[in-house]
Amino acid sequence: MAVKDVTRLFKTLSDPTRLRLTRLLDAGELSVMELSEATQLAQSRVSNHLKVLREEGIVQERREGPWRHYRIDVDRLPEAVAPLWQSIRAAWDGDELFLADLARMEGVIARREKRNGRFFERIADEWDEIRSALFGDSIGRALLRAFVPRDLTVADIGSGTGHVIELFADRPRKIIAIDNSEAMFSVARRKVEAWGLDNVEFRQGDAHEPPLKPGEVNIATLVMVLQHLDEPGRAVRSAAKALAPGGLLYLADFMQHQETWLRDHMQHRWLGFSREQLDSWMNECGLEIDGWVALPGKPWTTPDNKKVQVPDGFALLARKPDE
Repeated sequence: MAVKDVTRLFKTLSDPTRLRLTRLLDAGELSVMELSEATQLAQSRVSNHLKVLREEGIVQERREGPWRHYRIDVDRLPEAVAPLWQSIRAAWDGDELFLADLARMEGVIARREKRNGRFFERIADEWDEIRSALFGDSIGRALLRAFVPRDLTVADIGSGTGHVIELFADRPRKIIAIDNSEAMFSVARRKVEAWGLDNVEFRQGDAHEPPLKPGEVNIATLVMVLQHLDEPGRAVRSAAKALAPGGLLYLADFMQHQETWLRDHMQHRWLGFSREQLDSWMNECGLEIDGWVALPGKPWTTPDNKKVQVPDGFALLARKPDE
């Protein structure tokens, strides 16, 4: 750094007001209005000093639409400032003016948190609906993808129109979509093309005997499929056989129920499955249950305007032992 640059930098830091702002911003991110409240200075004056500090690289600005938020990122301080930063901090520690600024800043933060708290208290009952409207299930999809290694092969058995494909997206090395309905595959292929995925392989076949080699996949899924099958236990055994050592089987379906409208109107051949039946299948396949989640049912109005009760469901994750 040239001498003239060092001179300008020290001139910037020699102003008491700018030093007050840096010490407050060192404690946390604040807006111009919040800094004005904490220092009891006019917002225009605070903005002018922040502009100087930002141009020198001492303060970082974060924009959100028309709003500006400021902070000190110690790792991004100019080379000449970084060694002095502890001294700058210490110089204000016992100063009455700074202590007053700090006390007012704590009040500013407390009021901010109180406003946020009131907002969430007010909308708590509607938050699930609001979040669904804002994000759908994109948060869940993003979270799932973040934990899926890229070298996996996933078999989505009974893939239908591609819901599980969308969940995994481009994270696995390969997704094998298996279904015996060409109409379902047609919809899924259009989606895969729209998503720009090149890791999906479509294999037409039956869920009872899916076109998979023994040990070919790391994850196999049967999502809302077993209820439609003549022999669901056979499909579970076939999926388990396709798993590599340490592989995972994911099942999602309905618990045993008496909602016959699903059989009459949705072509369900089974009115759900008991936990005992599922445990028996896992034992028979040599799989160990890693996780079990209950999925509460709810009232629902069908497309033909019939009010029905959706039964409770489950999600089961089972693991094949390592050899």
